[in-house]
Amino acid sequence: MNCEQREKTGLYVDGELEPSAQHTFAAHLENCNECSAAVLEQQELKKAVRVAAKRFSAPPELYAAARKQISPPSAARLPWWKAVLVAACLVVVAAVGFAWYSGRQGSNATIAQLVDQHVTMLASPNPYDVISQDPHTVNPWFQGKVPFTFNPAVPADSPFKLLGGKLVYAQRSPGAELVYLVRQHKISVFIFQARDVHGPASAANLAFTTEGWQQGALQYYVITDAAREDAERLRSLLQDANRQ
Repeated sequence: MNCEQREKTGLYVDGELEPSAQHTFAAHLENCNECSAAVLEQQELKKAVRVAAKRFSAPPELYAAARKQISPPSAARLPWWKAVLVAACLVVVAAVGFAWYSGRQGSNATIAQLVDQHVTMLASPNPYDVISQDPHTVNPWFQGKVPFTFNPAVPADSPFKLLGGKLVYAQRSPGAELVYLVRQHKISVFIFQARDVHGPASAANLAFTTEGWQQGALQYYVITDAAREDAERLRSLLQDANRQ
């Protein structure tokens, strides 16, 4: 079921609605899970873009090469056959770009979205909704916010320390993000109902270790820049803690 107000979410996030309309839509979000999820997704995406813009910068040579490629001679001085060739090249570039985007939005869409969530958490000055190293504090906080239960506890003698958690969304479904620390590396553990998310258990990513598993009715994902051995050990500990 699509809410007729959903088309306003982009305008709301960008602050482009009239003040009265902005206030009215904010009230609407309190009672509409679909629009609330859409707003949260767009806010997280904007944060991820800002983070990426600060971390990565294209060299001047790349900008110059791009301008040269997309700025052909004027039509008055360009033979017709060269104009056709330029147009054909642009079509090919557009097709390749669309294929890349479609692939990202396909089987890897969930992983890509959760990597963005992890990057946003790393850069945020307020990365958690609930801050505690005590699983008995973190776990009850999610009750009523997600339609499932889980155990975030790990053994006290393990190298992993629970930092907190927050409510997240993927494919418009609510989930939990737990954040652990191991040797100055943060690890995000995302938990959703398995029927609500669709994506591979793991995906290639040059910057982060990503893997996932299904246990019972829940789907788990681990994303971190720590060593894969750490991710696999935390996975094993959480699997043991959540066995029925």
